Amino acid sequence: MRWLALAAFLGVISCSSTENTLGFRQYHLRSLTLESEMNAPRAEQLRRFHGAVTAAEKRDRLGYYYSVQWNGPADEASGPVRIVFRYRQAATGSAIREIVTKAPAALQGMAEFRVTGPAYLEGGRILSWHLGYYRGERLVETKQSYLWE
Repeated sequence: MRWLALAAFLGVISCSSTENTLGFRQYHLRSLTLESEMNAPRAEQLRRFHGAVTAAEKRDRLGYYYSVQWNGPADEASGPVRIVFRYRQAATGSAIREIVTKAPAALQGMAEFRVTGPAYLEGGRILSWHLGYYRGERLVETKQSYLWE
């Protein structure tokens, strides 16, 4: 009976996971016409088009939107935050483009990366991406698409 209790205890310990410090959400705004049904993508379209009056302004808002939320680690809350977003587009071949956002030292925060307007219309769709979360010079966590090498 003791062996069964020990095995169950070890199973519980092995199933514990570390808390993710990096949250990631992406949205692709690809059409000037609004969705016909009332659902979340339509609300997102309305939010992204808010304030755009002309067709040219709406066209410049087409593209990819990436929202990043970071949290922790608590022992390094005093270090400045740097989020590095690297991506490849269909029309640029294997060229890697990079967007860097810096934030003051804080335990948690949010950032948004946009590939819109001429960058999206000329470069095309994003084929792969890689996101790096740094505290000072230390790499804390990364996320990447399946196609990133």
